[in-house]
Amino acid sequence: MRNLRWLVLFFVVLSSWFATPAIAAFASGTGIARVPASTGNDEGYGIALQSDGKIVVAGRCIDSGANPCVARLNADGSMDTSFNPTGAVPGKRVIDGLVINTSSFLRGVKVMIAADGRIVLATTCSLANRNYICVARLNADGSFDGAFDGPDAGNPGNGRFRLQITTSLDEVLSDVALQRIDGRIVLVGQCGSYHCVARLRATDGSYDADSADFGLLGPATADRPPGDPAANGRFLYRFPSTFNSAGVGNGIAVETSNEGKIVIAGTCGTSALELCITKLNRDGTFDADFRGDSLPVGQGGRVRILTTDESGNAVKQRAADIKMQADGRFLVQCGYFRTSSWSQCLYRVNSDGTVATSFSSGLPFPSEPGRVVYNAIGDALAFTITPGSGSYANRVVTLGNCDGVGGNTGGTSCVTAVRNGTGPASADGTIDTSLVGPNGDQLGTFNFRTRGLSLRNNDTREIVADANGDFYIVGECDGQMCVYKFRADGALDTGPCVADVDADGRVSAASDGLAIVRNMLGVPIPVTIPPGLGYDIDGDGVLNASRDGLLILRRMLGFTGTALLRDIPSATTARRTTASDIESYLRTRCGIPRP
Repeated sequence: MRNLRWLVLFFVVLSSWFATPAIAAFASGTGIARVPASTGNDEGYGIALQSDGKIVVAGRCIDSGANPCVARLNADGSMDTSFNPTGAVPGKRVIDGLVINTSSFLRGVKVMIAADGRIVLATTCSLANRNYICVARLNADGSFDGAFDGPDAGNPGNGRFRLQITTSLDEVLSDVALQRIDGRIVLVGQCGSYHCVARLRATDGSYDADSADFGLLGPATADRPPGDPAANGRFLYRFPSTFNSAGVGNGIAVETSNEGKIVIAGTCGTSALELCITKLNRDGTFDADFRGDSLPVGQGGRVRILTTDESGNAVKQRAADIKMQADGRFLVQCGYFRTSSWSQCLYRVNSDGTVATSFSSGLPFPSEPGRVVYNAIGDALAFTITPGSGSYANRVVTLGNCDGVGGNTGGTSCVTAVRNGTGPASADGTIDTSLVGPNGDQLGTFNFRTRGLSLRNNDTREIVADANGDFYIVGECDGQMCVYKFRADGALDTGPCVADVDADGRVSAASDGLAIVRNMLGVPIPVTIPPGLGYDIDGDGVLNASRDGLLILRRMLGFTGTALLRDIPSATTARRTTASDIESYLRTRCGIPRP
């Protein structure tokens, strides 16, 4: 035992010479792919998966100005250099000619993949102190689509352009969708103080205004507020609510149905916020059959989802995201304000606007049939429905911001999995406890710190899943757009952590532990150590014998609690800093048994 202590001390001293640097890409084992930035001020906002497994991300890039940008990654997280191969950063395209708004509330950037592989980006741009919705389309190789000129025939955009929906109002994008029926581009947001919608033709980006070709005509004049352009292809509309007779509101998220209808999840009102859902026919008129539980026949199209607390008082709710299920019903992600803070929630809504009460978690109030309050803290950001027909098909995975609430610090994001038709009917809406998180010790919800290589906290913003159940989250990592890849059980895709490296059926500090530490130091060993950062025990992005190696050795020797961490300095960027987190990771992810 005494000789072992001296050997460990020797490795600690040598580790400063041989510590392995972080490697960026899934296949290299970090679980986090980074898009190089020339100045280190990029931010990731949107993400989409191509059918070939490549990952498209979009965001805000800072060089001489603030521009929207798009990057494409291979399935292993490396840069796809066939995308804009001659650019300053092969694999990345900065959308020159469009200046993105720098306000923290107006910087959203959305990206979609068309059926033909072209990439559509939409965001809010600024010009002369006014905000406009702007759109770009790229070919599959990252070049601008020269046929995508936009509505202004006198000033063709050649692949990117600004819209002007109204004559003088601020116009802010919230979301974009490609119509399932024909690929036309649906844009929603807020113009002035009202919901606004625009639809562009897929051929050239002009307004979809031709009534003879299923153009977007919009609702009746009486339902339109001041500032409406009174033109086909785009419109503003009112959404009156309990304390908001003027119809002020904001279109937050959009989805389309297989028959071409448009469903918008929005927030109505100013201070007394209400969750409001709009369903439009293909021509933009209100869908009269979308009446919810109480609207009279012929007055459908706009449904408010109202709720009260235990005392019967109205509760604030706000929209975050919307997705259509395979059966044509819709899931709406929302914020639910209770007592003094926001919680995160989901509703399932039938095609007629009624709440589907079969969607029930069994959790106590404020959850109730039709509404699942799946996280009592944080702001709901986005969610994804797992595609395909595999064991995780239809599973819902949500993303939220839980930093600064519930004791969470260090740039904390939160993820929850909800069953959604993957089991018996009674399982719809229940928390999926197979999601155990990076440390392997959670049940259905996990938090992860997004603090990067510096002390700055990094935000996450959107989530998407593949047919295997793996999910990807986009955000920024120390001034670079980045993507976190998690396996279906919530483990960051860093590569395996195997304790019994000599495969003798026992976990031994003298054989397995020392082999792992020697490998960290670059010393030849007779066994194979799995590649990647699975042995990054503190989660700081670096394999370090004096921290990670010593933690492994101590745990194999039976150290627990404060003894496990004693005299090991915590890295400033570590994601696991407590004995309980580290012990959980070593036990569940590495297979080191309890002493």
